[in-house]
Amino acid sequence: MSLQPNTPIALAYQVRDRFGYSDFGSSLWLLVIALLLLANSAGCARLQLPAIDPSGNQLFLPGSSTQLLTPRSSGGGCLGLKSLCGGKQPSYGDTFQPAPFSQPAPIAPPQYPVQPAYQHPADPPPCDGKSSCGKTHHLAGHKKQHVIPKIDGHKTPGQNGQIIMTPSRIVAPVGSEVVVLAGICGGDGYFVKNQPLEWMLSNDSVGQIIEVGGQNHPNFNKAVPPTSKKFDGQYAHGRTGLKDILLSRGTPTPVDDIELVQGQTYISVSSESPGTTYVTGVAPKAEGWDKRRASTVIHWVDGLWSIPVPTNATAGTVHPLTTVISSSNGDGGLKDWIVRYAIVGGAPAEFAPAGSQTAEAKSNQEGQATVQIRQPSGQFAPGTTQVRVDVVRPSIFGQPELVVESGITSVTWSAPALTLRAIGPRTAGLDQPFNYRVEVSNPGDQVARDVIVRTKDLDAAVEYISSNPKPTEYGRQYEWKLGDIPPGSAPRTIDVQWKSKKRGSTGICFEVLSESDRLRTEACGETEISVPCLGLDISGPTTARVGESITFNLNVQNQCDEALEGIRLIARHPNGLLRPGKSSPAVYDLDQLQFNETRTLPLTFIAQSPGTQCFDVEITAKNGHTSNAKRCVEVGDLSQQQLESQIGLEISGGRPASIGGETLVSIAVTNRGNTPLSNPVLTNRISSSLEPTFLTDGYNHEFFGDDELAVYLGQINPGETKRLEIKYAGKIVDGDAISEYTVTTPLGAKATEQVKIRVEPAGTQPGGNVPDFENGGGTIGIPKDPNIGAANPAADLEVKVRSVSRNIQMLNSDQNNPAAPKSADFEFVVTNNRRTPMRDVDITLNIPPSLKLTDFNFGSTNLDLVQRSDDFTQFFVRRCLELRPGESLTFLATVTGQQPGQAEFRVTAASTDMTGTAVGSDVVMVAP
Repeated sequence: MSLQPNTPIALAYQVRDRFGYSDFGSSLWLLVIALLLLANSAGCARLQLPAIDPSGNQLFLPGSSTQLLTPRSSGGGCLGLKSLCGGKQPSYGDTFQPAPFSQPAPIAPPQYPVQPAYQHPADPPPCDGKSSCGKTHHLAGHKKQHVIPKIDGHKTPGQNGQIIMTPSRIVAPVGSEVVVLAGICGGDGYFVKNQPLEWMLSNDSVGQIIEVGGQNHPNFNKAVPPTSKKFDGQYAHGRTGLKDILLSRGTPTPVDDIELVQGQTYISVSSESPGTTYVTGVAPKAEGWDKRRASTVIHWVDGLWSIPVPTNATAGTVHPLTTVISSSNGDGGLKDWIVRYAIVGGAPAEFAPAGSQTAEAKSNQEGQATVQIRQPSGQFAPGTTQVRVDVVRPSIFGQPELVVESGITSVTWSAPALTLRAIGPRTAGLDQPFNYRVEVSNPGDQVARDVIVRTKDLDAAVEYISSNPKPTEYGRQYEWKLGDIPPGSAPRTIDVQWKSKKRGSTGICFEVLSESDRLRTEACGETEISVPCLGLDISGPTTARVGESITFNLNVQNQCDEALEGIRLIARHPNGLLRPGKSSPAVYDLDQLQFNETRTLPLTFIAQSPGTQCFDVEITAKNGHTSNAKRCVEVGDLSQQQLESQIGLEISGGRPASIGGETLVSIAVTNRGNTPLSNPVLTNRISSSLEPTFLTDGYNHEFFGDDELAVYLGQINPGETKRLEIKYAGKIVDGDAISEYTVTTPLGAKATEQVKIRVEPAGTQPGGNVPDFENGGGTIGIPKDPNIGAANPAADLEVKVRSVSRNIQMLNSDQNNPAAPKSADFEFVVTNNRRTPMRDVDITLNIPPSLKLTDFNFGSTNLDLVQRSDDFTQFFVRRCLELRPGESLTFLATVTGQQPGQAEFRVTAASTDMTGTAVGSDVVMVAP
């Protein structure tokens, strides 16, 4: 039966086809039919309804209506549409005009729009369940064309669609639940909502349907019960969804949740026994027989399996790969399952023992299928090997073998590695030293053990000179044992000095090896040996000790065919090699050097620091010829005896003190060696009957408990003396209190002295009834001879000396260095610290031979300066009047340099009212 336009049934079909069950539902469909029937049964009264929009853009045409004719107006008891009762057939959107019933209009075909409201793309996207089929047209922002079905052969997307099911094949353990998704992909490339689906399991299938989807309705459609239903374990009706659904399996984790988009539905299937389930889905409204059916095959396997996880292994070893297969109920392993392994990429590897790229193993009683993998011999290196693992269920109950899992695992190989670089000069002079540096690295990820570097095929004309570190010699072969080298550590270096007696290209090769790790590699350097015009050879010692004076001879030879002029030799040396009174570099100038003439220039150092000390010498001539050389010396530490003899420790003072009174001790620490004393520490251990109350300014110090004081002296240069004073107060009467002084250095030098200080009762005149006592056993008390030392001079007189200039040049120096003047001023002050006057104060100036007194300023005092020695090294200032309490005398002495080196200007003061002398000094450095 064909439907005439604008009949009640046709109008209802238009509404249903335009909006579908998804928008209005069954209740609206029934409501439209009821309204149309009510209009027809209302007699022949004229009734108008809005006109249907045939384009599909909207439900009704605005401003237009469809007129229903009653029997009164048209005559007859028809359904009321004019098209069925006669008259002209209007086009959609026109308003019907009433016509006499006696003049029926002939039935004409409907007039459809020329173009549809929505144009499909030329190549519609495929239905994949998430992209193109994830939304219907009107939800995706598109407008979909719909026509009145079955009028001229047009089909809905559901009729023209194709069922899509996923997965098409799956392997699952028995007892689990497999979810199969399905949807109808319409001819327009989108899933179609609210379409019926039928689910069937074949008769030879194992398992049953657990749940069927399609029972999720919008809230406004709850009045109509869902049509999805499971009839039995092998047959069910479903319906594609009206909205997106998140299918949760009821577990705490969201990992196993499944997302269904609009137009998809599902069933879940389970089986408690092994076998195969064949699921067929049918879309009954799809008219294409080749598109309305799809199937899924589920292989149920009684087993659980786990392929090997990615692992690490050591290169050179055999590593196992194990796949475990167990029963689904956890009763234990499954035997005789097949696992196939294949190396598919990455670092070179093979399966042992055959050395093949594939291997197969069967599971044992515990369900373990194990193969052994290794790296090929000679190809041990860090890297990662990829291995494919196929788990195969054996044939059972007439069923063939079944691959239930195919995955990828990996083995990361850990291995040491060795690289070697030989770095040397491109050119060198004939019979002249040249240096090579050998660098050894481990770029692997494990320790390279027992690494050895050695020379290889050393030319007979090449002569070994020195090396750091030193090698072991085996004839013409030199070998260095480097021990273990950690991975990624800084390169180990070897510095070797050679010389060659043969002109031309000379190759020097090294090899590095580790027998323990079976590693070996080599590297070579090439140096062109030529004869320079300027020959330079350095001779001298190769070893020395700290503080020793060492001399090298710089032999300069003219090897050109003509005389050379304007020759300058520059020797640059480190701080570990000191030239007394001179700085780096040392410069020598030669006016002329005849052909084949050799000149020897001495270069003397004092070894300052232990270790390898190297200096470089460069020589140039006026016409552009150059040459250079390098020489090293191994400097060892001083012996303990040498270290201790380097420190001079002198203690003076320490006269008796009464309770509440004070006594003063003067300490002088002198560097008697040729090298600086670095960071010496003076430690003073004090009896409990004494308490230190004063320390000379300028020294850092700290206390350790109540009986130990540490004073940090800084650096003391060769010949320099550090002086300081400490005052002590008497606490407890003690006739034998001891104050001990020890000087130590970080290198182990040590010197110790002590003094006995008598503590008398309060009110006793200090020293009044105390007889002199002998010095002995390393102790210093009040000397018997007043000319040796002083009992407590600074308590009576104080002498302070300060050098205004620290560096001066010799008076006859030909060097022009404006930063270093040729004279220095020493300012010194003599102060009476007593509360009583000091009479007949004598002041003595002690000037070393390296200095010469050129001027003396007495200030505002009327004094005389008297020369005391014939060599002008001692002068005497005498004042016959007394020096009042707290009074100070200030003097200024000017000196010039006579000899290079460090010079000490020393001043002493004495009085007839005191025992001993007070001393003060300062130093100046005289440059040549």
